[in-house]
Amino acid sequence: MTQSLLVADIGGTNARFAIAHPGAGCFTLSHVVVLRAEDYESVEAAAGEFLNSINERPKQACFAAAGPVIADNVVFTNSPWKFNSARLAQALNLEHLKTVNDFEALAAGVSLLAPDAFLEVKPGNSILTAPQLVIGPGTGLGQALIVPSSNGPSVIATEGGHVMFAPQTDEERAIVQFIAGEAARMSTEQLLSGPGIVNIYNALCAMEDIGSNFLDASEITIAARTGQDTIALRTIELFCSLLGRFAGDAVLATGARGGVVLGGGILPKIAEFFLQSGFIAEFSNKSRMSDYVAAAPVKMITNDEAALYGAASLLSSG
Repeated sequence: MTQSLLVADIGGTNARFAIAHPGAGCFTLSHVVVLRAEDYESVEAAAGEFLNSINERPKQACFAAAGPVIADNVVFTNSPWKFNSARLAQALNLEHLKTVNDFEALAAGVSLLAPDAFLEVKPGNSILTAPQLVIGPGTGLGQALIVPSSNGPSVIATEGGHVMFAPQTDEERAIVQFIAGEAARMSTEQLLSGPGIVNIYNALCAMEDIGSNFLDASEITIAARTGQDTIALRTIELFCSLLGRFAGDAVLATGARGGVVLGGGILPKIAEFFLQSGFIAEFSNKSRMSDYVAAAPVKMITNDEAALYGAASLLSSG
C-alpha cells in the first residue's frame, strides 16, 4: 500500500485528523489538524470538513475511536458521537474504512516513535517476552496491551478503565460516596480522567465545606502547578497516586512486565508535577508482589500524534 492514507484519532474532546504517507518501514504525516468534537454534530461532519480543507482525496482510512468497536459500530464512551464504518466510508467516498479503538492505535504507534518521544518515569528491567501495558487518562481512561509473539507483537484493546474502583482510605471512601452516591458501582475512569479530576476536586471541596473555584480539569491542574489552591493541589496529588496504584494493579492483572507506557492528553501537561508525585510509590506498593511490579519500567509518551502513526500502521498491515 503506497497511496496516502486518511487517519484519525477521535476522542471525547478532540478529533485529530491527518494524511499518512507510507515510506520504507515508517510513515510521515501531513495536514495534521485538531478539531473540537463539541463543534461538530458528528464524525462525518468533522471528517468532511477536514477533507474539504486539503487537496488530497485518500481512498483508504483508519479511524481510532475512544470507545469499543463492535461489528464496525462505534458508540463513543464520553461523547454523543457514534457511527457505522461502512456507512461513514460511503459518506466520505472511501473505498475502505478500518475502525479501531483509540488505545489500540496508540499501542500500535509505540514502536514507531523515536526515543525522544518518551519521557522516563521509572527505570526497570523489561522482560522482552512479557506484554507491555499502554494506559492513560484523557477524557476517559484508555488501556491496551502489546503482546509479543514469534510472529511479531499483537495489540489487544481493552476496556480496563471501567473496572470498579476500590477505595483504600477514609478519604477515598468519602470521595466515592460523594461521586457515586448510592450507586453500587463506580468505575476507576470516574476518577482517573479529565472529568475525574473535576470529580475529585468537587468531592474534596464538599468534604472541606468550601465552594468550588474551578469548573474544569485544566483550571484545576494549573492551580495545582502554580500553588494557587490547596484543594487543587491535593486533587492532582491524589490523582497521580491513584493512577500509580491502578497502573501497578493492571501490571499484576496482565503480567505486563515488559513495561508500562503512559499515554493520554493529561500527563504531558503536568509532567514536572507528575514526576515528583506519589505515582511510583503507589505503583510499586503491592505487598508481597511489590518486587514483581517494581521491575517493570514506566515511560510517558510526549508525542500527541502517536495514535495517528498507529492507525496508519494498523491500516497498512490489514
